[in-house]
Amino acid sequence: MAATVPAPPGPRVRAVLRRRSYRSFRPDPLPAETIRALRDVAASAPSVEGRRSGRVVVLDDPEVARRMPRAVTAGLVGKINPWLLRSNPPLFLVVAGDSRSGLRDGDRHWYNVDGAVAGQLAVLEATGRGAGSCWMAGFHERSVAEAAGLGEGERPLAVIPVGHPAVGPESGGSWLGRGWDAAAQRILSARRKPLERIAHRGRFGVPFIAGEVPWAARGVAGDDDAAWPGLGPLRPAAGFSGEPVDESRLAVLLECARWAPSAENSQIARHVVVEGRAVAGALLAAAFPDAPIETEQLPPLVIVCLAAPFPIRARTREQPFFLIDVPIAVANLLVAAADLGLGWQVAFRFEHHAVAGALGVPDDHRVVALVALGIPARAPAAGPRSPLDQLRPAG
Repeated sequence: MAATVPAPPGPRVRAVLRRRSYRSFRPDPLPAETIRALRDVAASAPSVEGRRSGRVVVLDDPEVARRMPRAVTAGLVGKINPWLLRSNPPLFLVVAGDSRSGLRDGDRHWYNVDGAVAGQLAVLEATGRGAGSCWMAGFHERSVAEAAGLGEGERPLAVIPVGHPAVGPESGGSWLGRGWDAAAQRILSARRKPLERIAHRGRFGVPFIAGEVPWAARGVAGDDDAAWPGLGPLRPAAGFSGEPVDESRLAVLLECARWAPSAENSQIARHVVVEGRAVAGALLAAAFPDAPIETEQLPPLVIVCLAAPFPIRARTREQPFFLIDVPIAVANLLVAAADLGLGWQVAFRFEHHAVAGALGVPDDHRVVALVALGIPARAPAAGPRSPLDQLRPAG
């Protein structure tokens, strides 16, 4: 079925598709309003079970910003980011997690999810306000933790410089950073895997075929000078109506997930689209055998997000990339849903192997998240909270 895509796209979808990685920045500082907005977004980001095992630290002190490049490149791993020594970003986001007492299930430390979602929301808020950024996973952990003032037991999982992108020789940025940006955006970032390779319909291995989304290749339509409304607090829906999600909105959602940043541009996130309340009910019964979902709580659409194998599995034992990159793609889905009039609920804690078996997911892939989407119900569903409703604000 061909997708009829709304035009122009909403401001949040536009931010998702316009986000790029920048490694060179102009010397002028970020506006105070932008810094406040980044702090607000980081502070209000939803987390697994509302526990806040992970967080984002916003560092705008000039002295800290001056020290951070040396902290990042202090060790051997950090040497992969030499451009940072000349890029001069006015602000850093440090994504960190509570390794000591944070929520976890076996080897799945959920601070990775909390930090990845909060970090991507901050990145998209910066993008909407005209600032550039770059996710970095290669750094000297102890030096970054000290420079960021992290607490006992907290571990950094990403460093994100933020500033006005330096584009062109008159911008004041370093030639190394500008050259790196130009090469990466032309050679790496532009090479996105096709939608039918990363998305499946109903079952793994059945390609999702959708009509073309005109702005998927970054040719985003609309007024660049339109006022940015801000992401605002992201909150899960209390329930869903029975109305199905039309093909046009589904295509836009998947395109937004497709453009999520990932380690080494590996694009390991995969998505299986499960449509219809009855089919979703059978899947969720396998996912939550001890906490069945009432019929009136069933969503009309579930996107099962999983990770394909990646040669570089983790930056540390606690921080596998599948628990960082896939939640970044989930954050893109949630931000896009706001523009498309859709509510959402997200689960990370469920029977992953049962879901994989029900959908025919290969053994070398990892199921990570269930993203329920639909038109929000006018009134909350009766009964206890749905087991899908796990990603939510603290408290």
